[in-house]
Amino acid sequence: MTASPGLQAEDRPDFERALHQALRTAEIREALGRSGSSGGTDIQRLRSQALVESEAIATAAAPEYAAYLRQRAAAATAASTAPGPSAAAAAAAPAAPAVRAAPFTTAGGRGLLPALAVLTPALAGASAAAFLLLGGLLRLSGSQRETADALLTAGLTSATIAAATLAAGMVCLVVTAVRHRSSPPDRQPRPHRRPHAHPHPHPHPHPHPPSGSPPPYAWRRDDAAVATARDAWLRALLHRGILPFLRDRLKMSHTLSRTSQKSEKGST
Repeated sequence: MTASPGLQAEDRPDFERALHQALRTAEIREALGRSGSSGGTDIQRLRSQALVESEAIATAAAPEYAAYLRQRAAAATAASTAPGPSAAAAAAAPAAPAVRAAPFTTAGGRGLLPALAVLTPALAGASAAAFLLLGGLLRLSGSQRETADALLTAGLTSATIAAATLAAGMVCLVVTAVRHRSSPPDRQPRPHRRPHAHPHPHPHPHPHPPSGSPPPYAWRRDDAAVATARDAWLRALLHRGILPFLRDRLKMSHTLSRTSQKSEKGST
Protein backbone atom coordinates (compact mmCIF):
# COMPACT_ATOMS: atom_id res chain seq x y z
CA MET A 1 0.00 0.00 0.00
CA THR A 2 2.86 2.33 -0.73
CA ALA A 3 2.51 5.30 -3.03
CA SER A 4 3.28 4.71 -6.65
CA PRO A 5 6.40 6.29 -8.18
CA GLY A 6 4.26 8.62 -10.26
CA LEU A 7 2.24 9.79 -7.25
CA GLN A 8 4.20 11.97 -4.87
CA ALA A 9 3.88 11.51 -1.14
CA GLU A 10 2.25 14.89 -0.53
CA ASP A 11 -0.51 14.00 -3.03
CA ARG A 12 -1.41 10.72 -1.34
CA PRO A 13 -4.05 12.32 0.95
CA ASP A 14 -5.76 13.84 -2.12
CA PHE A 15 -5.93 10.41 -3.73
CA GLU A 16 -7.46 8.89 -0.60
CA ARG A 17 -10.03 11.69 -0.32
CA ALA A 18 -11.03 11.18 -3.95
CA LEU A 19 -11.37 7.44 -3.27
CA HIS A 20 -13.56 8.14 -0.24
CA GLN A 21 -15.75 10.41 -2.36
CA ALA A 22 -16.10 7.72 -5.03
CA LEU A 23 -17.13 5.10 -2.49
CA ARG A 24 -19.89 7.39 -1.24
CA THR A 25 -21.43 8.04 -4.67
CA ALA A 26 -24.94 6.78 -5.37
CA GLU A 27 -23.71 4.63 -8.28
CA ILE A 28 -21.33 2.60 -6.14
CA ARG A 29 -23.84 2.32 -3.29
CA GLU A 30 -26.53 1.00 -5.68
CA ALA A 31 -24.10 -1.45 -7.25
CA LEU A 32 -23.22 -2.81 -3.83
CA GLY A 33 -26.91 -3.11 -3.01
CA ARG A 34 -27.68 -5.08 -6.19
CA SER A 35 -24.92 -7.52 -5.43
CA GLY A 36 -26.25 -7.98 -1.92
CA SER A 37 -23.03 -6.74 -0.30
CA SER A 38 -23.54 -3.21 0.90
CA GLY A 39 -21.91 -3.63 4.32
CA GLY A 40 -18.87 -1.87 5.63
CA THR A 41 -16.69 -4.92 5.06
CA ASP A 42 -17.21 -4.83 1.29
CA ILE A 43 -16.56 -1.08 1.16
CA GLN A 44 -13.34 -1.54 3.10
CA ARG A 45 -12.35 -4.35 0.73
CA LEU A 46 -12.87 -2.08 -2.30
CA ARG A 47 -10.91 0.68 -0.59
CA SER A 48 -7.98 -1.63 0.11
CA GLN A 49 -7.96 -2.92 -3.47
CA ALA A 50 -7.95 0.65 -4.84
CA LEU A 51 -5.06 1.66 -2.58
CA VAL A 52 -3.05 -1.35 -3.71
CA GLU A 53 -3.69 -0.48 -7.37
CA SER A 54 -3.13 3.26 -6.88
CA GLU A 55 -0.32 3.31 -9.45
CA ALA A 56 -2.49 1.90 -12.21
CA ILE A 57 -5.42 4.12 -11.22
CA ALA A 58 -3.30 7.28 -11.18
CA THR A 59 -2.04 6.66 -14.71
CA ALA A 60 -5.56 7.32 -16.02
CA ALA A 61 -5.14 10.99 -15.05
CA ALA A 62 -1.43 11.24 -15.89
CA PRO A 63 -1.67 14.32 -18.20
CA GLU A 64 -3.62 16.35 -15.63
CA TYR A 65 -1.29 15.24 -12.85
CA ALA A 66 1.79 16.25 -14.86
CA ALA A 67 0.27 19.67 -15.54
CA TYR A 68 -0.50 20.06 -11.83
CA LEU A 69 3.08 19.18 -10.85
CA ARG A 70 4.50 21.67 -13.38
CA GLN A 71 2.25 24.46 -12.12
CA ARG A 72 3.12 23.71 -8.51
CA ALA A 73 6.86 23.63 -9.21
CA ALA A 74 6.68 26.95 -11.08
CA ALA A 75 4.85 28.59 -8.18
CA ALA A 76 7.38 27.24 -5.68
CA THR A 77 10.29 28.50 -7.81
CA ALA A 78 8.75 31.95 -8.11
CA ALA A 79 8.14 32.11 -4.35
CA SER A 80 11.75 31.16 -3.54
CA THR A 81 13.48 33.50 -6.02
CA ALA A 82 11.37 36.69 -5.99
CA PRO A 83 11.60 38.88 -2.85
CA GLY A 84 8.33 39.68 -1.11
CA PRO A 85 7.16 43.15 -0.07
CA SER A 86 8.00 42.43 3.59
CA ALA A 87 11.66 41.76 2.73
CA ALA A 88 11.94 45.01 0.79
CA ALA A 89 10.35 46.93 3.67
CA ALA A 90 12.72 45.32 6.19
CA ALA A 91 15.73 46.23 4.04
CA ALA A 92 14.66 49.86 3.80
CA ALA A 93 13.48 50.27 7.41
CA PRO A 94 16.87 50.57 9.23
CA ALA A 95 17.76 53.73 7.26
CA ALA A 96 15.10 55.90 8.91
CA PRO A 97 16.19 55.51 12.58
CA ALA A 98 19.84 56.13 11.65
CA VAL A 99 18.95 59.53 10.15
CA ARG A 100 16.86 60.52 13.16
CA ALA A 101 19.31 59.39 15.83
CA ALA A 102 21.85 62.17 15.34
CA PRO A 103 19.39 65.10 15.57
CA PHE A 104 17.88 63.56 18.70
CA THR A 105 21.28 63.38 20.45
CA THR A 106 22.35 66.88 19.47
CA ALA A 107 18.97 68.27 20.39
CA GLY A 108 19.36 66.87 23.92
CA GLY A 109 22.79 68.53 24.27
CA ARG A 110 21.59 71.86 22.90
CA GLY A 111 18.49 71.85 25.08
CA LEU A 112 20.59 71.73 28.29
CA LEU A 113 22.21 75.16 27.81
CA PRO A 114 18.96 77.14 27.47
CA ALA A 115 17.61 75.41 30.57
CA LEU A 116 20.70 76.36 32.58
CA ALA A 117 20.60 79.88 31.17
CA VAL A 118 17.06 80.30 32.51
CA LEU A 119 17.30 78.46 35.84
CA THR A 120 20.71 79.67 37.08
CA PRO A 121 19.99 83.44 36.96
CA ALA A 122 16.57 82.89 38.54
CA LEU A 123 17.94 80.86 41.44
CA ALA A 124 20.92 83.15 41.93
CA GLY A 125 18.67 86.24 41.86
CA ALA A 126 16.25 84.77 44.39
CA SER A 127 19.15 83.84 46.69
CA ALA A 128 20.68 87.32 46.36
CA ALA A 129 17.36 88.97 47.23
CA ALA A 130 16.90 86.76 50.29
CA PHE A 131 20.47 87.27 51.56
CA LEU A 132 20.40 91.02 51.04
CA LEU A 133 17.00 91.34 52.73
CA LEU A 134 18.03 89.34 55.78
CA GLY A 135 21.43 91.09 56.02
CA GLY A 136 19.83 94.50 55.74
CA LEU A 137 17.30 93.72 58.48
CA LEU A 138 20.02 92.47 60.80
CA ARG A 139 22.16 95.57 60.06
CA LEU A 140 19.25 97.87 60.84
CA SER A 141 18.50 96.09 64.11
CA GLY A 142 22.12 96.51 65.17
CA SER A 143 22.46 92.94 66.45
CA GLN A 144 24.65 90.16 65.01
CA ARG A 145 26.69 92.43 62.78
CA GLU A 146 28.97 89.58 61.71
CA THR A 147 26.01 87.51 60.50
CA ALA A 148 24.57 90.53 58.75
CA ASP A 149 27.87 91.23 56.99
CA ALA A 150 28.12 87.58 55.91
CA LEU A 151 24.57 87.64 54.54
CA LEU A 152 25.21 90.87 52.68
CA THR A 153 28.43 89.42 51.20
CA ALA A 154 26.57 86.27 50.13
CA GLY A 155 23.82 88.39 48.61
CA LEU A 156 26.27 90.46 46.61
CA THR A 157 28.00 87.28 45.44
CA SER A 158 24.67 85.73 44.37
CA ALA A 159 23.76 88.95 42.57
CA THR A 160 27.09 88.86 40.70
CA ILE A 161 26.49 85.20 39.73
CA ALA A 162 22.97 86.03 38.61
CA ALA A 163 24.18 88.89 36.44
CA ALA A 164 26.99 86.83 34.92
CA THR A 165 24.78 83.83 34.16
CA LEU A 166 22.05 86.07 32.81
CA ALA A 167 24.52 87.65 30.40
CA ALA A 168 25.87 84.23 29.38
CA GLY A 169 22.34 82.94 28.87
CA MET A 170 21.45 85.88 26.65
CA VAL A 171 24.55 85.25 24.57
CA CYS A 172 23.67 81.54 24.22
CA LEU A 173 20.11 82.37 23.20
CA VAL A 174 21.31 84.86 20.58
CA VAL A 175 23.82 82.35 19.16
CA THR A 176 21.19 79.63 19.05
CA ALA A 177 18.73 81.91 17.28
CA VAL A 178 21.34 82.88 14.72
CA ARG A 179 22.20 79.22 14.05
CA HIS A 180 18.59 78.24 13.58
CA ARG A 181 18.02 81.17 11.25
CA SER A 182 21.12 80.44 9.13
CA SER A 183 20.62 76.66 8.91
CA PRO A 184 18.61 75.55 5.83
CA PRO A 185 15.23 73.92 6.48
CA ASP A 186 14.89 70.17 6.28
CA ARG A 187 13.62 69.40 2.83
CA GLN A 188 13.71 65.67 2.88
CA PRO A 189 11.08 64.25 0.53
CA ARG A 190 8.21 62.48 2.18
CA PRO A 191 7.86 58.79 1.40
CA HIS A 192 5.35 58.18 -1.32
CA ARG A 193 2.46 56.04 -0.17
CA ARG A 194 1.14 53.63 -2.69
CA PRO A 195 -2.64 53.55 -2.96
CA HIS A 196 -4.44 50.60 -1.45
CA ALA A 197 -5.06 47.75 -3.84
CA HIS A 198 -8.63 47.27 -5.00
CA PRO A 199 -10.23 44.02 -3.83
CA HIS A 200 -10.66 43.00 -7.47
CA PRO A 201 -7.59 44.33 -9.30
CA HIS A 202 -7.34 44.60 -13.02
CA PRO A 203 -5.56 41.61 -14.59
CA HIS A 204 -2.72 43.95 -15.63
CA PRO A 205 -2.49 46.74 -13.04
CA HIS A 206 1.02 47.74 -14.17
CA PRO A 207 1.56 47.37 -17.93
CA HIS A 208 5.31 48.01 -17.65
CA PRO A 209 6.66 46.72 -14.32
CA PRO A 210 10.29 47.65 -13.51
CA SER A 211 12.93 45.10 -14.27
CA GLY A 212 14.02 42.91 -11.37
CA SER A 213 10.78 43.31 -9.38
CA PRO A 214 7.99 40.72 -9.31
CA PRO A 215 4.71 41.72 -10.92
CA PRO A 216 1.97 42.69 -8.45
CA TYR A 217 -0.55 40.08 -7.42
CA ALA A 218 1.79 37.36 -8.74
CA TRP A 219 1.27 35.12 -5.73
CA ARG A 220 -2.52 35.24 -6.01
CA ARG A 221 -2.40 34.30 -9.68
CA ASP A 222 0.04 31.45 -8.97
CA ASP A 223 -2.08 30.12 -6.12
CA ALA A 224 -5.21 30.24 -8.25
CA ALA A 225 -3.44 28.47 -11.14
CA VAL A 226 -2.18 25.72 -8.80
CA ALA A 227 -5.66 25.24 -7.33
CA THR A 228 -7.20 25.05 -10.81
CA ALA A 229 -4.69 22.44 -11.95
CA ARG A 230 -5.27 20.43 -8.77
CA ASP A 231 -9.04 20.43 -9.27
CA ALA A 232 -8.63 19.32 -12.88
CA TRP A 233 -6.40 16.44 -11.79
CA LEU A 234 -8.80 15.32 -9.04
CA ARG A 235 -11.77 15.36 -11.43
CA ALA A 236 -9.87 13.29 -13.99
CA LEU A 237 -8.67 10.92 -11.27
CA LEU A 238 -12.19 10.41 -9.98
CA HIS A 239 -14.03 9.97 -13.29
CA ARG A 240 -11.34 8.25 -15.41
CA GLY A 241 -9.47 6.34 -12.75
CA ILE A 242 -11.20 5.52 -9.48
CA LEU A 243 -14.82 5.08 -10.57
CA PRO A 244 -14.00 2.79 -13.55
CA PHE A 245 -11.78 0.70 -11.26
CA LEU A 246 -14.56 0.31 -8.70
CA ARG A 247 -17.07 -0.60 -11.43
CA ASP A 248 -14.80 -3.33 -12.77
CA ARG A 249 -14.20 -4.78 -9.32
CA LEU A 250 -17.93 -4.80 -8.57
CA LYS A 251 -18.66 -6.56 -11.88
CA MET A 252 -16.00 -9.16 -11.16
CA SER A 253 -17.41 -9.70 -7.68
CA HIS A 254 -20.94 -10.05 -9.06
CA THR A 255 -19.79 -12.54 -11.73
CA LEU A 256 -17.94 -14.64 -9.17
CA SER A 257 -20.95 -14.69 -6.86
CA ARG A 258 -23.26 -15.86 -9.70
CA THR A 259 -20.77 -18.54 -10.73
CA SER A 260 -20.52 -19.82 -7.20
CA GLN A 261 -24.35 -19.89 -6.88
CA LYS A 262 -24.68 -21.93 -10.12
CA SER A 263 -22.06 -24.39 -8.99
CA GLU A 264 -23.85 -24.88 -5.67
CA LYS A 265 -27.17 -25.55 -7.48
CA GLY A 266 -25.54 -28.03 -9.85
CA SER A 267 -23.98 -29.94 -6.98
CA THR A 268 -27.32 -30.26 -5.22
